[in-house]
Amino acid sequence: MLSEKIERQVEELHVKYGIKTVPVPIEKVADQLGIVVKRAPSVDFSGLLLRKNGRAFIGINNSESSVRQRFTVAHEFGHFFLHKTQEAFVDYRKEMMEGETKSQKEREADMFAAAFIMPRSHLISDIKKITSTSILDTEILSLAKKYNVSRGAMTYRLINLGLILGK
Repeated sequence: MLSEKIERQVEELHVKYGIKTVPVPIEKVADQLGIVVKRAPSVDFSGLLLRKNGRAFIGINNSESSVRQRFTVAHEFGHFFLHKTQEAFVDYRKEMMEGETKSQKEREADMFAAAFIMPRSHLISDIKKITSTSILDTEILSLAKKYNVSRGAMTYRLINLGLILGK
């Protein structure tokens, strides 16, 4: 299954780049990869990845929330690692706002991003520490803060890992 393949690839990358804690130090990883990350406001895009001649550049819309920016950097990492033959990706805001169906590559990059910044092993460990029989919204919010992601991203990740039931 594709999601399991992405999970394993992300786990290998975490080992390779020494990622052992959360929140994942996304900017430090970009530096290790030699990827330049720049921020600027945009009404058109959330993020973009450009690569040429072995170099890569990620542009991030800094008018979006900081947690959205982190997810977008990780999403562009997904394109970087999963879609190596394509030189450019642009994630347009219009598509996100209008609810257009995402392409397979965009869904894969989202899966990668979620796995990268919300590592499965850490989440499983954190969920085991919760003493209540069901996960409350306050606990999801607490996990979201710990991982420096949105509550929605955390909820979606927990559902996809089968750690909570869909709401």
